[in-house]
Amino acid sequence: SDSVMDAFIKLAGGPDAKFLGISTASGTPEETGKGLVESLAKGGVKNAAWVAPTKEQSNDPQFVNDALDGVTGIYFSGGQQARIVDSLRGSLFHQRLMQLYENGAAIAGTSAGAAMMSVPMITGSRKDGSKDGFNSISAGIVETVDGMGFIKGAIIDQHFMKRSRENRLFSVTLDNPEYISFGIDESTAIIVSKGRDIKVVGEGAVMVIEPYAKSISSDRKGQYRAKMKVSLLLAGDSYRIR
Repeated sequence: SDSVMDAFIKLAGGPDAKFLGISTASGTPEETGKGLVESLAKGGVKNAAWVAPTKEQSNDPQFVNDALDGVTGIYFSGGQQARIVDSLRGSLFHQRLMQLYENGAAIAGTSAGAAMMSVPMITGSRKDGSKDGFNSISAGIVETVDGMGFIKGAIIDQHFMKRSRENRLFSVTLDNPEYISFGIDESTAIIVSKGRDIKVVGEGAVMVIEPYAKSISSDRKGQYRAKMKVSLLLAGDSYRIR
């Protein structure tokens, strides 16, 4: 939504700042990259470019410097989040992104670009390779890998209530009770500042799931029983990660 894009542009330094779209997650990176630049331009941004780094490019010092020098707003596109971590995680490009973030740059993403923010990253697949979906709240069914790690202490899921992903996020939360989970709906975002302070912007809702670790158990089929605190947040609401 416009309010989400406006918030991102403001946090990144305003329309005169330097922006970079990253379309690695997309199956059509050039088309998606150009779309990111157009979206930023509609928000008033004057200096925006896009890249879709390969694994080789992400470790090329010249490429990394050319892409990221002076950038204060970075926007990851949607697609498949596994493509992002496969190409970028642990690379020189990733290290520079983390340095920029720690120095105050704004890093944003939609869909896959949101899911990749956390350390345990939901891939979208089941661990057993089944195509049955997530029709129960059970132990060990949700596949996760290490994400990009811009958010600590939280797990991110997206297209949340729109695609009825509650079972998936409940399951992965109970698999990882040391984390708080955020299910973000369409046209909605969370702004994370200081690594812990959350503010909701946009048109929809954000579900926050906090498990009570001592309450968690499962039956012979792996179905969970547990106590959890579940909160629904709307635009303007705030939250703090432990």
